[in-house]
Amino acid sequence: MATFFNNYSEDIQEFIVPEAIAFYLANGYIRNCLSSCHLRNHINSAIDVFNINCNTDKILSEIKKILRIKYNLKIVRNNPLKIEKFY
Repeated sequence: MATFFNNYSEDIQEFIVPEAIAFYLANGYIRNCLSSCHLRNHINSAIDVFNINCNTDKILSEIKKILRIKYNLKIVRNNPLKIEKFY
């Protein structure tokens, strides 16, 4: 049974969490409602909904890639977080 939950957790972290965090950041940017705190704070807030432990260093590059490709956005500063349109 533990193997099932480990696989489930890994799949969520690899495929769902990066998409959800990218959406969270893009939606917050578009609505101009992201606070001026560190990127990690925003990521942790988005991860809280899943109630799982997640290695943010492992998924950060995927989040940036999704932001760039899907939302045409890029992170230009982590602390405080600054996002800009990617042209």
